[in-house]
Amino acid sequence: MIRSLSRVVLTGLAAIGPAVAQTPGVGGADGGAADPGVSETQIAGAQAQDWEARLDVVFLASGADSPDPGVAQPGPLMGSALLTLSREDTLESGLTLNWRLAGRYEQDARARPAFAGVLGACPASVPDCAGVGGRLPVSPQTGLAAGGAPPGPSGFLALETASLSLLSGWGETVLGFDAGVAARLDARPPGLMQRASVLSTGLDPTGVSMIRARNDVTGASAKVSYMTPRWLGIRAGAAFTPEANLRSADYDPEPDGPGRLSAGLREVWEGALSFARQFPDSDLRVRAALTYSHARARAGQSVFGDYEAWGAGLELETGAWSGGLRWLTGDNARPGSSGRYEAVEAGLVRQEGNWRIGVEAGWAQDKLTLTEGQSWLAGVGWQANERLALSLGWASSQADSPVSLGSGLGVRRARQSGPVIEVSVRN
Repeated sequence: MIRSLSRVVLTGLAAIGPAVAQTPGVGGADGGAADPGVSETQIAGAQAQDWEARLDVVFLASGADSPDPGVAQPGPLMGSALLTLSREDTLESGLTLNWRLAGRYEQDARARPAFAGVLGACPASVPDCAGVGGRLPVSPQTGLAAGGAPPGPSGFLALETASLSLLSGWGETVLGFDAGVAARLDARPPGLMQRASVLSTGLDPTGVSMIRARNDVTGASAKVSYMTPRWLGIRAGAAFTPEANLRSADYDPEPDGPGRLSAGLREVWEGALSFARQFPDSDLRVRAALTYSHARARAGQSVFGDYEAWGAGLELETGAWSGGLRWLTGDNARPGSSGRYEAVEAGLVRQEGNWRIGVEAGWAQDKLTLTEGQSWLAGVGWQANERLALSLGWASSQADSPVSLGSGLGVRRARQSGPVIEVSVRN
């Protein structure tokens, strides 16, 4: 079914004209990405806009190091380049067509492409590791496993968005490869840097962060989404993804590999309810969200079953201060509490002119992979102009993961901390 939907979407894009777009921001943004379009000669009476091209490049230098022997280093240099082409066309009827297509090259922490990877050294032969057929289960929420061979090279190309958005007074419908409504309508803590973070997604300067409170197990896989207009501050949305199978730069829904077994989620339903309100008298802006997702595992799986997760977020902004919280709980497609995953993220930022100072922190526990971790990042950023931003901070992450002791399981503590420098450039 996913291949059929993919062919329909791509055939439609080719038939109507070239299209290209930007990946949605992590949580917090209703609209998601920038938008590409179609030839004005193909839309009679349309108000056609010019094509827009944008290139965002981030360079990250990490000095994170570990006092613990055997902990893999994240690598001193990382980076990300996102190429976006966008266009918007409005028909005489008032319907707006937004075309989106974006691709990214990402060089993330070693052995952690798309946030996936291995934390721990838990052999599948040990019963407490829940291995089956010599393979260990991968958490659908994070893409992490407690053992097995690490994934491929940390540098890779990824399709972030290729979709058509139809916007009218009745709401917005999105067809194609894009983030779902649980990510688009989410509320989250403010980020300190452009791309580097120890929470959810982006470039991980420590290489051992396991905190992902974003309620998203599809990434940019092909889907159909609908979001209502915002009435009295409230907006609702729903999305359906036939098969979660497309790796983006921030998430890999099928991180299979030697010694690892993924759930292969299908028939993914998402729902989200967002509230946003500004109170001018008290100089306060509030944004809150409740998200839900449900999916089925690949047929024939003996380890995984139905998947379910709930998330909630809150953002507050007053004057120069902004802060937020985000929480997620899910079952990792395991019955009962045997696979429970829970994560909490928090952030506080102050903006003074071109200067930005703040801290972000989080905690997560995953009973499926027998891991628990906490991370924080503090620093300061300077927006030199609209094209250049510089940030300097200190990042620290700790992950307790399982290791075989022969007679049973023990815990290995992986710690990484050190300075982080980020340079962000856009055209």
